[in-house]
Amino acid sequence: MQVPTNIRGRIPALAAFLLLLLTAFAATQPLRPSEPRPASAPTGDFSAARAVAQLDHIAKVPHPAGSAAQADVREYLVGELRKLGLRPEVQTRVAPSDADSPAVVGSVSNIHATIPGEKPTGRVLLVAHYDSVPIAPGAGDDGSNVAAILEIARVLKTGAQPRNDIEILFTDGEEQGLLGAQAFVDAEAGSRPAADPRRTVVVNMEGRGTSGPVVMFQKAGTGLTSAVRASGALTTSFSAAIYEKLPNDTDLTVFDEAGMRGLNFAFMNGSAHYHTAHDSISRLDAASVQDMGDAALGAVCRLGGTDLSQSGPDATYFSLFGTVVSYPAWLALPLALTALLSVPLLLWLGRSRGLSPSGAGRAALTFPLTLIGAAAIGLAGWSALSLARPDFALSEGSVHHLGRYAWGGALLLLVLLVAWYRWARRKASPLDIVAGVLGWFAMLAVVCAVLLPGAAYLFTWPALIGLTVLAVTLRFTRSDSPWRVVAGAVTALPVAALVLPVVLLLLPALGLSLIAAPLVLAALLAAVLLSLLEPLPSRRAFTVGMLATAVAGAGTLVVGTALDGYSADEPRPVSLGYVLESDTGKATWVSDGDTSQPTVGKLLTGEPARFEDRIPPLGDVALANGPAKAAPLDTPLTKNASAVETEGVRTIRVRVQGPADAHTIAVHADTRAHQILGATVEGAKLTGGPKRPESGWGWSFDYAAPPADGIDVVIRTRGKGPLPIRVVSTTAGLPDGVGAPTLATDESWASWPSVAGQTFVVRTFRI
Repeated sequence: MQVPTNIRGRIPALAAFLLLLLTAFAATQPLRPSEPRPASAPTGDFSAARAVAQLDHIAKVPHPAGSAAQADVREYLVGELRKLGLRPEVQTRVAPSDADSPAVVGSVSNIHATIPGEKPTGRVLLVAHYDSVPIAPGAGDDGSNVAAILEIARVLKTGAQPRNDIEILFTDGEEQGLLGAQAFVDAEAGSRPAADPRRTVVVNMEGRGTSGPVVMFQKAGTGLTSAVRASGALTTSFSAAIYEKLPNDTDLTVFDEAGMRGLNFAFMNGSAHYHTAHDSISRLDAASVQDMGDAALGAVCRLGGTDLSQSGPDATYFSLFGTVVSYPAWLALPLALTALLSVPLLLWLGRSRGLSPSGAGRAALTFPLTLIGAAAIGLAGWSALSLARPDFALSEGSVHHLGRYAWGGALLLLVLLVAWYRWARRKASPLDIVAGVLGWFAMLAVVCAVLLPGAAYLFTWPALIGLTVLAVTLRFTRSDSPWRVVAGAVTALPVAALVLPVVLLLLPALGLSLIAAPLVLAALLAAVLLSLLEPLPSRRAFTVGMLATAVAGAGTLVVGTALDGYSADEPRPVSLGYVLESDTGKATWVSDGDTSQPTVGKLLTGEPARFEDRIPPLGDVALANGPAKAAPLDTPLTKNASAVETEGVRTIRVRVQGPADAHTIAVHADTRAHQILGATVEGAKLTGGPKRPESGWGWSFDYAAPPADGIDVVIRTRGKGPLPIRVVSTTAGLPDGVGAPTLATDESWASWPSVAGQTFVVRTFRI
C-alpha cells in the first residue's frame, strides 16, 4: 500500500517528536524520589521507615532553640547516639552572628559525636539542625534529616571502619541565624590544636518542604565531584551559581566562610507547608527521606575513603539521565567562545546551501522580545494573582497547586512564541530561525562563562550540539528536504535533556512569585521546537488555534484562581499577631495580610501603618492592624543597671530579662542622639552602629533562646543623657482572654517569621 505524500512528509517530524518525548522522559525520571525501604530492609541499607519511626521523639511538637521541648529532643538524640556505641558531647556556647542588621546572638547546645577513622586524612562532618521554628513541629525542616543521620550512623557502625573520621553534628539555633554552626566554628577556632578546616568536608542536610527529590544544590570548595556522583542526587552547578547570588543561607554558609568544603542537600516540594504548623510527620513524604538518606550516605561513604588532604580543581557538573557529568571549570569560557565563533562560521558556510544570514539575523534580533515576554507573563501573572488572591501573596507564592498556574503560564508563553515564529517565517526558513535562536544560546553561554561559570553549560552544549546538527544537515540534505525541518527539532534534544529538569526543579524552589525565571528558560527550550509546526497552517486556522490556546491559558489561570480552595491537608495561610506596648498599656492586632482573611480579618479595622518607631522589629512594611484588649502579660525587665563615663564614653551595664516563654528578645538602642561604639552580650562581642541609619532605633540585636534569668549586656556609647533602649520579647501563640480567634481546620498560621500566631511585648528603658 502506498503511503500518501503528505503523510510521508510528516514521518520525519513525527520521528523527531517521539525522540524528543523519549529524551524528555529519560531526563525527568530522576526527579521521582526513590521508593522508601521498609523497616525490614537489610541492616546495611538505609531505611526510610526506620528513620521516620524516630520522628515521634524529634518532630512531634514545635521545639525552638531554648525551649523545654528542645531539651527533650536533645536528650533523646544523645541517648540514641549512645545506643549506637558513640560518645556524644553536648556543646553549650553563646554564639554571635553580627554580619547583618539586626545582629543575632543566642545560647545554643550542639550535639557532637565521632565515628573514628582508621587512618584519617581529615574528617567528614555530617550536619543537620535539630531546632524548629517556634510555630512548626519541623518534620521536614529539619527533623527528617536528623532522623536520617541517626539511621546513617547505624548503617556506618554496621560496616567496616572508614578511613577518615566521620563526625555527626546536630546544630542548635539554625533557624534564628545559623547560631549552632557559628558556635561550632568559634569553638574549634579557639581550640588547641585547632582543626584544619581545609581537611574538613561538610555534608549538610536541609528541608525546604515536605516532599520531592533530593537536590545537591550547593557545592562549597573543589574536589568533591566524585562524592556528588556517589550520592546519586540531582545536581547542577547552575543552582550553586545562582544560590551564591541569593540572600539565602544554611549552616553550610558558616562552614564555607570558615574555610571548609561541603555539599548542601535538600528536598523542596511541598513548600507551602514550610515553616508552618503543617510541617508535620503526617505530611512528610517517606520517599524524600529515602532519597536524602541514600544521597547523604553515598556521599559520606565516598568521602570517608578519600584522601581529604587533596582538593582538586573546580568543575562544571550536572545530572544527565541519572548520572553526573563533569569537566574542569576552566573549560567553561573556551567552550562558550567556541560556540559563539561557530555561529558566524555556520552562517558563512551555509549561504551556498540554503541558509540565509539575513533571515537568521532577523530571528536573532527579534527573539529577545519573546524572552522579555516570558518574563512579563510571569511577573504580570503573579501581580494579577496576588491582587486577586492576597492569600497567595501571604505565602510568597508557595501555593499548594503550583502546577495549574505553571500550565496556564506555559500556554500563554506558547501563544507568544508561535506568533513570533510565524512572523519570523515571513522572511526566514525554519533552519534560519533555529540558527538565530542558537546564536542567543551561544551569547548567553559566553555571558554566563564570565559572570556565572557554573551556569554556562546550560547554553554552551545546546549551542555546540545544535550548530553541529545544522552544519551536518546543510551539508548532506537538499534545500527542499523534509529532514531540514526535522533538524531544527533535533537541536532541541540537548535543551530538553539539560534545561527541562532545571525548569522543573526551579518551579517548586522559587514558587509562583518568581515563576518568571523558569518561564524564560522554558522559552529557550520551546523556541527550538517550533519548526515542528511546519508546514504552517492557514492564517485563519492559525488565528483560531492561537486564540483557543490563549483562552485555555488565561482560563486555566482564572478558573484555577477562582476554584483553588483549602482543606485540612492543604490549609490557607493567615496572619495575625498581638502587640502589647507596656509603656502605654496599648494593645494592637497586626497582620501581614488584609481584611479578606477569614477568621482574623474582622479584627483588622485600622488603616495599614508602619510601626518602625513603636515596635522596631515590625518596621519594615506597613501592616494591617486593629485595636485589641490589653492582656496582663509579663513584660521585659532590666536589672542591675549602671553607667560609668570615661573621656566622653559611657559604659552601660544592664541585665535584660524577658518573659519566661519568650523565644527571642530584641534590644534596640536609640541612635538619634547617641552613637553606639560597640557592645558585648553574654560575653559575645558586637560591632557598633547605627547599622540602620534610616531608623531612630538604628542599632539592635536579637537574642535567641534567652536564659530564664536574663542576659548581661554591656554597651559603649557616646552621647548626652541616658540611653533609651527598647526591648521587644516574642512568644509563640496569642494570649488568652483578649478575643484571639481559633483557626478553622482549613487554616494555618503563615510561614514563620511572618507576623502570624506570635505575641510581641514592648517596653522602653532609659539607662
